[in-house]
This record gives sequence, structure tokens and C-alpha cells, in this order.
Amino acid sequence: MRTIKPGPTRGRHGLQFAPHVSLWIVARGINLGLSTRIYFADEDNNADALLARIEQRPRVDTLLAQPTGGGAYRFDIRLQGADETVFLDL
Repeated sequence: MRTIKPGPTRGRHGLQFAPHVSLWIVARGINLGLSTRIYFADEDNNADALLARIEQRPRVDTLLAQPTGGGAYRFDIRLQGADETVFLDL
């Protein structure tokens, strides 16, 4: 996927959101679409309202795209297992 890296946004009620890309994943065998977000490891994500709600802090890493150089990032989506991507119940 190619896109322009977004900037931070404001949500309702003054909530802050770090730069991110929202994804909705659909595929054969997945009955409901899966929602997740891609955040950027080289950004300050500490004030993000959604990330702050993830109780198992090590799982936040599953939402962070890692810089690979030249403005590119790597983000892997895992549907199961120890490093399963955090999916959102929206």
C-alpha cells in the first residue's frame, strides 16, 4: 500500500489521536470485517486516546509500523498467535 503519512488528529470531546491509518480487513472465511489501525513507531504515540485503552501494553506493538528507510514502513497483520494484531470492536 502507498499513501501519504498522515498527521495527528483531534477526535470528539478533545481526544487526541497520533498519526495513523485506519484499516478494515475483509476476506473469505472472515464473517465480519476486522478493524485495526496502523501507527508509526517513530512518532510520539503516548497521548493517543485509543492506544491508551489497550490494557495489555505489549500488544500495542502489534499496531506500530516500523520504519525501513527512505520514508517506507513495514506493518504485518497477524490473524492469530502470540503476536496477533490488535483488532478493534467499533
